[in-house]
Amino acid sequence: MPSPRSVFFTILSITAFFWASVTFGAEPSHGHEPAAHATTSMMGSERLLFSSEKTGNTLALHSMTRHGADPRLHVAWKVRRRGEYEAAVSPDGTKVAFTTYRYGGWKIAVANIDGSDVRRVTQDPQYAYDPHWAPDGKSLIYRRIVNNGAAYFRGKGDIFRINLDGSGNVNLSQSSEQHDRNPAYSPDGSEIVYDSFVGDELKIFLMQADGTGRRTIGGKGYLLAPSWSPDGTRIAHLRSDSDGYVDVWIMDKDGKNAHNLTNAKATGYKPFSDDLQHWMLETSWSQDGKTIAFVADYAELGNADIYTVSTAGGPATRLTIHKGNDLHPYWYMSPR
Repeated sequence: MPSPRSVFFTILSITAFFWASVTFGAEPSHGHEPAAHATTSMMGSERLLFSSEKTGNTLALHSMTRHGADPRLHVAWKVRRRGEYEAAVSPDGTKVAFTTYRYGGWKIAVANIDGSDVRRVTQDPQYAYDPHWAPDGKSLIYRRIVNNGAAYFRGKGDIFRINLDGSGNVNLSQSSEQHDRNPAYSPDGSEIVYDSFVGDELKIFLMQADGTGRRTIGGKGYLLAPSWSPDGTRIAHLRSDSDGYVDVWIMDKDGKNAHNLTNAKATGYKPFSDDLQHWMLETSWSQDGKTIAFVADYAELGNADIYTVSTAGGPATRLTIHKGNDLHPYWYMSPR
């Protein structure tokens, strides 16, 4: 009988997407298909940036309102089965950092929010993923593969900080043979949360912004893809049990008061597909702290869509209905 770690590792290797839309046994609410010619003014409004294959067999960066309307294409690069993903918007809403294959191998780039002025940030040959902005908008943290492994799970990864011009590239986590991933600054910039394999478990870590004071939070098991609440007091994350059920959870920043929002096991449905080709191992809080965005595999279409669930509980809402995968949602305030 395979060990819990081997079961979980196998699931993630074939792309672990979860069915959080069956929260409390309810059928998910459906958002409206984004209109092709929306005219609603979005001045200073909240939007969801995400990666999508809806324009073809390549990932591109799109955005929509919290209700799934007013679609916009931001960044697109024609690289078959690759493209642009894992995007994060700058604190002032004017720029976007993302993982791209346009330079050969996965690298980090930054562009204006409208997709213009794309600039490469990481210059090293090693693969780089998971960019996240510092609160002052002057630098990024990201995950870099630091050995010869290029794959998402095979390579040893550390958390780095880098300036937007590529200078000041510093290894913050320096975690020996562990694989550190999914970093995110706290809203005040004083701490960084991320996940990493430790023995047979995947744990969530906190460290100071300079890499000191590393510690685990959240207890035992498989905890991954952390994100901060806007007020910096709570952390959303994904949590898997030994049977392979994955749920969206929230907990206090010290790991206490953990609460399951989606209860996949109670439904008896294991939300994984062997056919999906891209990872979506993250969570994202809305600006008002009341909603978490995530991805689930919708059985009728056999692909991934963007969902939201209230931090107070209740059924999830599906925002996208496309033939291609929709991944990596990220809330931000649009300047227009």
